[in-house]
Amino acid sequence: MSEGIVGTRYAKALLNLTGADNIEKIGRELEEIVELFNENENMRNVMHEPKISKAQKIVFIDEVTKKMECDMLMNKYCRYLTSRNRFDIIADISTAFSRLASAKIGAATAEITVATELSKKDQAGLEKKLSKYTGKKVTLNVKVDESILGGAITSIESLVLDGSIKNRLNLIRETISKGN
Repeated sequence: MSEGIVGTRYAKALLNLTGADNIEKIGRELEEIVELFNENENMRNVMHEPKISKAQKIVFIDEVTKKMECDMLMNKYCRYLTSRNRFDIIADISTAFSRLASAKIGAATAEITVATELSKKDQAGLEKKLSKYTGKKVTLNVKVDESILGGAITSIESLVLDGSIKNRLNLIRETISKGN
């Protein structure tokens, strides 16, 4: 588990506090806060500076979340993380929250690597087929990698389907080299 045990615990706590109709909104806000934290050196400096008191950091994070117009739950949650000196694991929490929330609402994200860009129609068809295959509502995250030559590599949770031409050529090469 790449996001760590502590991040998962905090993500579970947030998910348990979040109402079913608010899960996606809280997830988006959490991702936006992570993005801001990763991109804003000033914010990281404030949150990591030992000379700044916890109370000052809580006021700072309160102002940030209010300026972002975050849900009150997200505001309180970020203040809580700051009070526990855990704001630095916000990215881990976001990753775990996304995974746990997807499982709770019956959704999954498929990482698709293709050789050329997919049309909207092809993406919609692929989402539909993968949703039927997994029994979950699947959304795609498409990446283009010309080195696979053609086909696609699909990763959904722990399932990896490698239908790339590059993989098939490698399998043929192995078969030939073994003399079969």
